[in-house]
Amino acid sequence: MQLPEQGSPPIRYDWYRDFIQFMLDNHWATWFAWVIAFGELFLGIALIVGLLTGLAALGGITLNFNFMLAGTVSTNPVLFLLGILLLLAWKVAGRIGIDRWLLPALGTPWEPGAVAGVARANGGRADRPAP
Repeated sequence: MQLPEQGSPPIRYDWYRDFIQFMLDNHWATWFAWVIAFGELFLGIALIVGLLTGLAALGGITLNFNFMLAGTVSTNPVLFLLGILLLLAWKVAGRIGIDRWLLPALGTPWEPGAVAGVARANGGRADRPAP
């Protein structure tokens, strides 16, 4: 990565620029681009269908934050704010979508679900129902 002789570099944070340069030097950009593309696809699908909405929002925030660190601006600050709001609304996000049925089965930090209840009754094993 070449730094401009005048003005400021596109990536303003030295530690992040070094990280990107390290990835380029080790030829990680070829496979890491696929990781980002599939991550965006899976996060988008999860948010649309309401599957693990809080975790999907956290993944989207992480991707968006990395895009902002890399120097892209466009709508990223607005999307970052919307991601934070969606993450804060995670407790009520399970009213619509797959989370409506998945979260009661898996459980949440404030209310253990059926799977967690079976595991707790069996001493940590969820392979058979409690007697």
